[in-house]
Amino acid sequence: MENWSELLHDLLVEIAKKITSIEDFVSFGVVCSSWYAAATRDNFTPSTQIPWLMLAEVEQQNESELWRQFFSLSSGRIFKVILPEASKIRCLSSLGWLLTLGELNANLLHPLLRLQIQLPDLNTFQDYDEIENVEQDYVHKMVLSSNPAVTCDYLVMVTHGFGGVLGFWRPGDVSWTAADRLGFYIYDLTFYKDKLYAVDVRGGVIVCDVNGPNPTQVRTVSIAPDGFLPHAQLYLVGWVDDTLLVVSRKVALMNDSGNYGTTSFRVIQLDLRHNKWSTINNLGKRALFLGYNSSFFVETSDKVGCKGNCIYFTDDCGESYFGTPEGGGKDMGIFNMLDGSIEPHFGGKSLSHIVAEEYRSKS
Repeated sequence: MENWSELLHDLLVEIAKKITSIEDFVSFGVVCSSWYAAATRDNFTPSTQIPWLMLAEVEQQNESELWRQFFSLSSGRIFKVILPEASKIRCLSSLGWLLTLGELNANLLHPLLRLQIQLPDLNTFQDYDEIENVEQDYVHKMVLSSNPAVTCDYLVMVTHGFGGVLGFWRPGDVSWTAADRLGFYIYDLTFYKDKLYAVDVRGGVIVCDVNGPNPTQVRTVSIAPDGFLPHAQLYLVGWVDDTLLVVSRKVALMNDSGNYGTTSFRVIQLDLRHNKWSTINNLGKRALFLGYNSSFFVETSDKVGCKGNCIYFTDDCGESYFGTPEGGGKDMGIFNMLDGSIEPHFGGKSLSHIVAEEYRSKS
């Protein structure tokens, strides 16, 4: 056929439905306008994907077609996606969705399926007016309970305000709901076994049964053993067999010249059934993904370009994004649990004064 753009729409839809790779689907949609029209959510059933890295925004001239770049770990390619909704704005991520954060507004945005869900304004949190520089500091981390593209029964859960208080929203709510405060700064959160778990500055794992009769009630499950305190950050990952991982990241602190960087990680495991802690030195054929994004792991045995027994991390040093001339983003890499070595996963430069996030392409 001389002109591929003249293929019948029904035929293009059938072709699109055969695609399972997110990279192939993106490439399919940018061929021409008729192919783009067939590349919709209803015509795509992706397989489990290796996460993409959302790169820092670059200066662009055409304000009507603002795009963002995503780096594929599996292929080493950079994909451009027209995404004006994510221009010059802070983004967090979970299950392939971005949480875009303005001064007041917050939205869920799926950058590849072209879906956007409006959330209540952030000032529906009672302590919103207590925070200065709200657009930078108010919401710290976000996690989804399930994928809004496939179900209406989901929760958006965040840490927010002074001390990283837990909060959540579910479809139909007109405002955000804040959970009870325990008085300790919360580093990270995860949704595991239908409950919201978080880790605080004590190394304490706390739980909030957001689907139970008292959805705002928070209690401490267990506190990490003595000596396991964060050098810069703690992360919480839902693991296997009723266990959670708590990960401590050691960072060489910023000096007068603006230099800083991750040097190591430590991992411990909490058995929720027996309330027992143990050290983890080997992740097996799994890899962790940590940063400002929601913390998670992937099985690597059948994934090209993703290494097992490794921790993939991005730069979550807030001071570097907001307090250095060139911005943050340089503290990224792959930490090998076997020998403690660190290597880059993205060889280019991705620096910004606005946070750039890992983006998971499929739940």
